[in-house]
Amino acid sequence: MDDRLGRVTAALEEADRQLVSALNARARAIREYTALREDAGNEPLRLPKKATVINSARALADEFPESSIEPVFREVMSACTELITPDVVAYFGTPGDLAHAAARDYFGHAPSFRPTETVSAVLEAVLHGHATFGVVPLETSTDGAITATLKGLVDTDAKLCAERVAPLRYQLLSQSGDPAQVIKIYGSAPAIAACERQLRSRYPDAILVDVQSGEAAALFASGDDQSAALGSPLLKELHGLELIEDRLEDDSNVITRFGIVGNRLPSRTGKDRTFIAVAPGDEPGALHRALKPLADREINLTRIESRASTGTQWRHVFFLEMDGHITDRKILTAVEELRRISRYAKVIGSYPRLS
Repeated sequence: MDDRLGRVTAALEEADRQLVSALNARARAIREYTALREDAGNEPLRLPKKATVINSARALADEFPESSIEPVFREVMSACTELITPDVVAYFGTPGDLAHAAARDYFGHAPSFRPTETVSAVLEAVLHGHATFGVVPLETSTDGAITATLKGLVDTDAKLCAERVAPLRYQLLSQSGDPAQVIKIYGSAPAIAACERQLRSRYPDAILVDVQSGEAAALFASGDDQSAALGSPLLKELHGLELIEDRLEDDSNVITRFGIVGNRLPSRTGKDRTFIAVAPGDEPGALHRALKPLADREINLTRIESRASTGTQWRHVFFLEMDGHITDRKILTAVEELRRISRYAKVIGSYPRLS
């Protein structure tokens, strides 16, 4: 048994050496690319897309869990991007909330993350070059599409270039992690509302205190050993708190879909989604005529939403999601026809779909 354990330990140590050696080799290649880019001047030099690298890694992995390939490679590529030009990622919300967690999940730990108070502030940061990318809420499974995000994507030139799905997940955190010490529970109004039944059942004597954000709740809990914070798992890491209880939300099936916005659309992957906004007009049959170019080309429409339009000559804008990339011939020709027959048509995003 000792001999077998020794061989396993030696194999692990050798694998770790090879892993670090591969990471060093990747860092050297990135530095060489940086030097090459400087020598090339205005000539564009592009590295393989993240999705391409991740898909290639999945194809090579036969022992390592396939589901873990993407987060591992995103962290590696995030660190390598930091060697070229550090990314700045703006997100809607406060540190430690769902949008921050979604941004960390997608970009890794290397970028600088900046909270903003509104969706429009995220989009403006991207458009004006203050942020490389932005993270905004697209929809929730309970309330549907987020109107502020849809309006912002119509009104600006920001491009939807990826998506991320995050489950609603709340934890109870404190200095000690001891539930017996909890007298007060701090949380934002949405957090308390999402967990109220569980909190009343498990902590009937605790006082629930509504604060501005999960970050504020964590700060209160950090300064009082009889208080706890209700918030996302990321707050535990950011504020050094201990876990009392996980999954306190009343409905564990609620999810939020976040959009990653940038200044240009990613390349085609073969498993993509295109998101467009169309104002077909207000006359009878206008929507039917707008959808016909998609039906004629057998384009799979996965979602349609409408929102009232203000300050325009039409009353409604329809948001259409469909399978395929804007560079696919049938998508491209359908959009061109939509532009001819509609009062307004705009490609908001075209990006790899999650499933």
